[in-house]
Amino acid sequence: MAQATEPVRVRLNAFSQDLAGADRRYRAAVGDWAETWQALEAGGVIINEPMANRYGLTVGDTLAIQTDRGKKEYSIVGVAVDFDVNSVLFIHDPVYRASWDDGQISAVGLFVAEGVEVDALVDELRSEFSGSTQLLINSNRGTRESALEVFDRTFSITVALQLLATLVAFIGILSTLMSLQLERSREIGVLRSSGMTVRQLWRLSLLETGLIGSSAGLIAIPTGLALAVILVYIINVRSFGWTLEMQLTGAEFWQAFGVALGAALLAGIYPAWRMGRTQPANALRSE
Repeated sequence: MAQATEPVRVRLNAFSQDLAGADRRYRAAVGDWAETWQALEAGGVIINEPMANRYGLTVGDTLAIQTDRGKKEYSIVGVAVDFDVNSVLFIHDPVYRASWDDGQISAVGLFVAEGVEVDALVDELRSEFSGSTQLLINSNRGTRESALEVFDRTFSITVALQLLATLVAFIGILSTLMSLQLERSREIGVLRSSGMTVRQLWRLSLLETGLIGSSAGLIAIPTGLALAVILVYIINVRSFGWTLEMQLTGAEFWQAFGVALGAALLAGIYPAWRMGRTQPANALRSE
């Protein structure tokens, strides 16, 4: 293939049927799935999103590809959602056979009747072809579970970072409240001498910490959303070439607000307890 005057290498996938069908997602296409598939059968090609981002390609552009029949031009009819960092080009199998002298098949999809135990069938096929070291047999469910397991391991560090960030925030609020208690020793002593009870002091302290946590939570929501947009649509695209689907739910925002408020209230318990045990006379004398 050639983009401008510089040749580049891509991986070419030829297939005769799209198992995803109408569920196939495109960043751009000539139409709906049926129209895109018809354009593919007519001799068009589909490229993956990393390839489109890497070389600035989109639907309607033409690719010059070196085939066994010489250099041919193919029109891009779709940009498919794909999480492969490599540049991948998809072509209809009959179109591929007409331009390349390649009679081999690298992958075959098997469909089983309803009620057949897929895992048992996979084990049976693996046992039947155990002598072949180049034949890999996997079920769609097994492949999906393996992929999810890899993603879970990859993003496990994110969970650890979330816990670490919560711990750091908790310690920061606790340190701030302890410093605030030290600075307000005389004020607390005056309030206690004026008749403020320990219960009222607890309420005042937790109200202050609750306001701190609520303010932090309200500020964190738009800040976190802006950071997510930057990571998904800028950093991730520049690093890997593909875009994640960002899905927002109200539960996540409530969770973030609840964590901020809960951490602040927990951090305020010890300072409130210390202030409640402080004798008014000692607080006034310390000033």
